[in-house]
Amino acid sequence: MANQFLGLSLFVMLLSFFIILNAVSNFEETKSQPVLNSLALTFSKKEALDLTPPGPALVKTMATQEGSTLDKIESLFKSQITSAKTKQNRLGTIMYVRVPFQEFERAILKSLTIPAAKAVPDFEENIDVLPMLVSLLETSREVTYKMDMLLNISQSPPVLIGQNPERFNALNKSLSGVALKLEEAGLPKYQVTAGLKQGEEGIVELIFRRYQPFNPLGGSEKPVETRPAAQGEL
Repeated sequence: MANQFLGLSLFVMLLSFFIILNAVSNFEETKSQPVLNSLALTFSKKEALDLTPPGPALVKTMATQEGSTLDKIESLFKSQITSAKTKQNRLGTIMYVRVPFQEFERAILKSLTIPAAKAVPDFEENIDVLPMLVSLLETSREVTYKMDMLLNISQSPPVLIGQNPERFNALNKSLSGVALKLEEAGLPKYQVTAGLKQGEEGIVELIFRRYQPFNPLGGSEKPVETRPAAQGEL
């Protein structure tokens, strides 16, 4: 009985202290709530309530995870292809890259001698772009990304096919060569798409976004091979 009375007295004293503190200070309620919950949990059998909404925190965590990968890809392009222009959306979940196709092709096709033990390069000069890019996109990571490649041409693809099929085939072959190198380096086919579209001649647009498999039947999805087409799919 004496212990219960002592505990009740202590609780009343602490409660009075926080009431006085609330009256003479401008502390934030969100910061004091954990302390009040702790007191309630100590002197009561009722479960303390967590009034912090989980939604925004979870969204922020996911965006941070995605953004970290995109930030690394952005650093890779900026350090190895200086003409590349990058931009991320507001949430940091999608990144757009514009770069001259010839420079992008050279960066992908070049073969540099880099120690195999250096698994995580520090974005210094002369980094082999191909294995690093594939490593950042690979499916073994918690968040998988795909890359869409759209090569801009001055004419619409159907018009180019009709007027100059040889040039269309040559551009398509060049784009296919880049996609093939990515696949040979370990990137699954369903993580890269490619196509031609009308736009600024010689510029390739790269879109990096989270890969979300679509399967309305609910079973395990079988990746579908994608090849460069007349129209880029986005």
